Amino acid sequence: MKNVYALFIGVAMGLLIQRIRASSPAAIAANLRLENLSIIKFMAMTIAVGMMLVYSLSLVMPDALHFSIKPTYVVGVLLGGLVFGVGFALSGYCPGTCAVGIGEGRRDALFALLGGVAGALLFTLVYTTLIEPLVSVMDFGKITLADVLHVPVVPLAIGVGVLFIAVITWLPTDVRKHG
Repeated sequence: MKNVYALFIGVAMGLLIQRIRASSPAAIAANLRLENLSIIKFMAMTIAVGMMLVYSLSLVMPDALHFSIKPTYVVGVLLGGLVFGVGFALSGYCPGTCAVGIGEGRRDALFALLGGVAGALLFTLVYTTLIEPLVSVMDFGKITLADVLHVPVVPLAIGVGVLFIAVITWLPTDVRKHG
């Protein structure tokens, strides 16, 4: 049954990604240039709704959900973000939009996917050499925002989600029309 839910959510996300044109490199470039915020607003809404639902479900089904907090090592996260951002900007795709682009028949999306797989393979091959220097510098361990603020996680998740939705509602989608 879990696979049916996962398939439903995946298809729904794919439809939404395609609907807002997030599989279009031109639309992604417009978002990266902050000319049109449709994809950014969609991603923020997905994070907000997902965060509020998952943490609320954790109250009702605590044994069904498992949160595995990853360590916060700043240098590794910054380097990973840089690599991801450069690949995103050069290809015009991220992993999710890449899959939708392939489904739409875009050949450039296939090359972006192959580049991502090659990068993941390279990282896997050099993982043991790289991981120690990346983890040892500025490693804050398994922390969360709730830990830092000393507040309960569910109200924090709902509050952050509501804040995201308020900002999404306030921001214009097409910045060029409001500029």
